[in-house]
Amino acid sequence: MKRGTVVWVDLSDASPPEMGKVRPAVIVSGDVHNALLDTVVVVPASSLAPEILPLRVRVGVFSGKESFAVVPGLRQVSKRRLRGTVGHLRRTLGDPRRQLAGLFGLMPPSPSVV
Repeated sequence: MKRGTVVWVDLSDASPPEMGKVRPAVIVSGDVHNALLDTVVVVPASSLAPEILPLRVRVGVFSGKESFAVVPGLRQVSKRRLRGTVGHLRRTLGDPRRQLAGLFGLMPPSPSVV
């Protein structure tokens, strides 16, 4: 698994307002983490528009729907929750550290899509 891979992930044990159900998500953890651990860090995707930088970043079309990575939904999940690969992002989300720093008000976010 590599950073930028889009996977189906089962988030079905979530409680509102957490994102739940099986949905696409972008792996944002580093490749070394992904190779060594039984977990990955993902940003779930939603078809709910619009793009709201830096919180909701347009990432492409999954299952025929325009999709947005929901940065506040960031979570570490067991690889057992992964249900298959959708593909790989053609464009990046930018530097995930800068996106998160922007989310927490630590610094201005970088442009979302490079």
